[in-house]
Amino acid sequence: MRIDLPAALLCLSLLGACARADRPATAQPAPSKLPNAAQAGKAIAEMFGDPALMRDVAVVLGTCIPAVDAEYPGQTACTVKVQSGAGASETQADFYWNGERWVAQPSQSQDKLPFPDPKLG
Repeated sequence: MRIDLPAALLCLSLLGACARADRPATAQPAPSKLPNAAQAGKAIAEMFGDPALMRDVAVVLGTCIPAVDAEYPGQTACTVKVQSGAGASETQADFYWNGERWVAQPSQSQDKLPFPDPKLG
C-alpha cells in the first residue's frame, strides 16, 4: 500500500482546521516567557494597587526561577529592582500570564532567590 504523503498531510491539516473552528476562543498564549520591563512595571503597580507607579518607576528583572508552589502554568519567580528617582528597592515577585496580561503577586520563592541579587547590582 502506497500513501501519498502530501495528500495525507493536506487531509490531516484540513481536519485540524475543522476541529479548531468548533472550539470556543481561548486565552492568548504568553507573548514570551517573562514580561518585558514595561509589562513587569504595570504588573507590579497593579500588585501594589498604585497605578501611579507605572509612570514614576522603572522595573528591572534580575534572577528568575520556576516559582515555588506555583498556582499557574508558567509562573516564574524573579528578583525585581524598582527604581524611582535616585532611590531603588529590591524585592521578589511571581509573574504569570493570565491569558490577557502579565500579573505579579508576592513570591513564595524568597529562599530560592538571591538577595541581594548580583544581577541587579
